[in-house]
Amino acid sequence: MRKLLFISILLYAINVTGQVTTWQAPEGFASVKYYSVKVNGVQVPVFDTPIASYAIFDFEGEANVEVNTMYDVRWVDVRPLRWNLKPTYTSDNSFTFNMKEPANLSLELNGRIRQQPLFIFAGKPETGRPSKSDKNVIWFESGKLYPDVKLELQDNQTVYIEGGAVVQGYIYATGKKNIKIKGRGILDGSFNRTTEGNNNRFIHFESCEHVQISDITLHNGTTWQTALFHCNKATIDGIRIVSESGGDDGMDIFRCTNVLVDNVFAHTKDDCIAIKSGGKYPPEHPTDNILVKNCVFWNSIWGNAVEVGFELYSNEVKNIRFENIDIIHVEDGATLSIHNAGQAHVQNIVFENIRIEDSRQKLIDLAIFFSQWGPDGIRDPEFTTKNYLHGAWDGVQKIPVGKEEYHRQFRGTISDIIFKDIQVVGGLFPFSVFHGFDSEKKVSNVQIENLTYMGKRIVTKEEAKIKEQNSENISIK
Repeated sequence: MRKLLFISILLYAINVTGQVTTWQAPEGFASVKYYSVKVNGVQVPVFDTPIASYAIFDFEGEANVEVNTMYDVRWVDVRPLRWNLKPTYTSDNSFTFNMKEPANLSLELNGRIRQQPLFIFAGKPETGRPSKSDKNVIWFESGKLYPDVKLELQDNQTVYIEGGAVVQGYIYATGKKNIKIKGRGILDGSFNRTTEGNNNRFIHFESCEHVQISDITLHNGTTWQTALFHCNKATIDGIRIVSESGGDDGMDIFRCTNVLVDNVFAHTKDDCIAIKSGGKYPPEHPTDNILVKNCVFWNSIWGNAVEVGFELYSNEVKNIRFENIDIIHVEDGATLSIHNAGQAHVQNIVFENIRIEDSRQKLIDLAIFFSQWGPDGIRDPEFTTKNYLHGAWDGVQKIPVGKEEYHRQFRGTISDIIFKDIQVVGGLFPFSVFHGFDSEKKVSNVQIENLTYMGKRIVTKEEAKIKEQNSENISIK
């Protein structure tokens, strides 16, 4: 592994409003092409991707953020809107705003969400750094670039990517226990594009137990980025994902149990998060007990923002909860979705206290169907071209005539789903769809409570723009 010789510098600024911590980037990796950022007078490195730029820092107290940009600025939207952060425009190319607590923000100029927005990733001061001398710690140092990394973890190992370190490569493990990835540094997918195609996941853990992934930034992913397969007792906490590549799901929780996802920012072209139960594991192994909370999601033109599905092959997918989430953009696809393309009984799923700022197609989407992603899916290009169902869903196919009973055996159900305190706070009001496969393989017992649009409560299905088929007991109040 080649290492660039570079001085690692940890910068601190102390003034009456608080302390700021940032880190020196590897030479040539940070950029001032689009933005220059200072926080309490301290210069913060800015990193560019094809879809957005971002700056990373920690602070205590209060932070005054100064932004200089190449763009002529007439308006800046700071999202999530609930922070109510209003910029002060200091020139045609600069503005400032104050933060009183850490947050992950999207700064969008002149109403153009695809004109290189700036993400501000502001965290609390770091605690719990591992010991660099610990033999079980793999340490990537600040200010250094590490290309061509292919790292397999063993039991009890911790990967620490220090702030300012850039690791180009991927990390994986199978059947291991007590493994961690943490730090304020960056996992960069650019190396995947240039040397090994598009098939390397940043993080791929399979059949592992006691897993922790914390605080790092994932940059320019090429495929599923944080993938847990058949894992138990895992935490994904505080990571930031900046990507715009086909099939670049931010987080895939795949036939796992007892998983916490907390305080994640994800901008992806495909699903921000997808909870699945595919694979060749025994059908009695469920996806069970997943909590996703305190996140900010931006789903681009593929996939969905918050997804359960499509690959639901276990007998049960249950006890999943999404709460206190800001969904700032859904450019296409569904905002809150369960897509059952398999045999699973999907039950006891709760979506609560979710704020939606801009959703352009579907709000709620619960569907059971025959899909190329199902256990009986047909991926032959000729068949797909002839039988693709061009409509509300991606990857859904028409069932060939005479094959209805064969494909029906692979279908499951969706029941006992709660949507509570769902607020559409901006943009148009999207439609919702509840679509069962047939009168037995159906969507049932769905409760929608306190759905609002621009502060007004929606109390009828007509107002909610709901389309139902093969469903029952869909209530709104």
